[in-house]
Amino acid sequence: MTIRSGGVLLVAAVLALPAPALAAADAELAAVKAELASTKQELAATKDTLRGVVQRLDALEASSAGAAAATPATGPRIAPVNADNPAISFVVDTTLSGAGGDPGWNFALRSGELFVSAPIDPFLRGYATLNGSSEEGFDIEEAALLTTSLPWGLTVKGGRFFADVGRLPHWHDEALPFVDRPPSLERLFGGEASAEGAETTWLAPTEQFLQVTTGVYNSVGSIPDEVNANTDLDGRRDLGELTWLVHPETYLDITDTWNVELGGTFLTVPQGGQRRLWGFDATLRHQPGTSQFYQGLVLGSEWYWSDEKFRDVEMGTDPITGDAILGNRRFTRNGGYAYLEAFFGRRFSAGVRGDYAQEIAGNADTQRSGSLFLTWKPSEFQRLRLQGDLFDRAHGNDQRITLQWTAFLGSHSHGFAMR
Repeated sequence: MTIRSGGVLLVAAVLALPAPALAAADAELAAVKAELASTKQELAATKDTLRGVVQRLDALEASSAGAAAATPATGPRIAPVNADNPAISFVVDTTLSGAGGDPGWNFALRSGELFVSAPIDPFLRGYATLNGSSEEGFDIEEAALLTTSLPWGLTVKGGRFFADVGRLPHWHDEALPFVDRPPSLERLFGGEASAEGAETTWLAPTEQFLQVTTGVYNSVGSIPDEVNANTDLDGRRDLGELTWLVHPETYLDITDTWNVELGGTFLTVPQGGQRRLWGFDATLRHQPGTSQFYQGLVLGSEWYWSDEKFRDVEMGTDPITGDAILGNRRFTRNGGYAYLEAFFGRRFSAGVRGDYAQEIAGNADTQRSGSLFLTWKPSEFQRLRLQGDLFDRAHGNDQRITLQWTAFLGSHSHGFAMR
């Protein structure tokens, strides 16, 4: 059958339909024509939209090509952010204190600290801290370089800085949760884990946070050189006389509102077992969410065991001359602290601290102390803290009360670790 004959038959069949059927067919045909017209309009609109997108892409490619041609190829170098305008801050930390054994009151500038930090290039950052106080004068506290783009989760730091020991030994005074550094840290490190050397930090590529820091330094802490057997007259040391450090740490979410940080420290001067120090630190936090974000509590603790050899220690008395007999002697000491701080909102917090301290050399002179502290922050740039201390020493008890006033000028931050 030809197409012509088929068409004739279709027309004949349509003409043979009754009048109502013809009306229904006409209505259906009109609906189909209307749907086809609507589809054509939508297709036309889509073509116009695609044509506009193509034109924009062509314009962008042309502008990118022009910029690439105008700029010489120098490799994947990104202009460092803020390189010519470093972050600068200054902290003023003052105290008014009175002690039971020392009648009267004393005003002191505990710390006037200038902090400068900036990227040097896309691969390196530098920072420095200059500090002055009433007791120690003016000094460069930190001046270090820190890599920012090493592969395999590695970061290298070198210069003068606070070694990554425990939790609080590498914090600055104004960042502490209480007025003073715990007495146990004062006796074990001289307060701060100050060091000159190099550190390498490795962040493990795992879902569970794990970070390991290793370091090598001239020494760690500010134990007086006159009693430290690891000090030469010219300050130079063999590799075995340098101080080596390993510090692993991890973080765990217990629940949505509870988390814990755990860390360990091993520090040694290997030659002759000159110095060995083990430490453990733990910080438990509770921080409710939503409207109670600024509430919660922190329970923190550190404990250290020290085994170290010292020189020119009094070993006895010459029976003939009565002079002191001096020599090298090893001392094993331990000490640490624990504290609990509760937060009552953005502005107020209060806490309690207990500390057990021994002198690192000579007579142990064991001291136990308890402290109560109350903190008020009128704003994020200012802080007032009142602390009372009770000391239980071998030769008697003592009390002290201190009012601390701290202000922050310029760029600064209150990081998660400081909670």
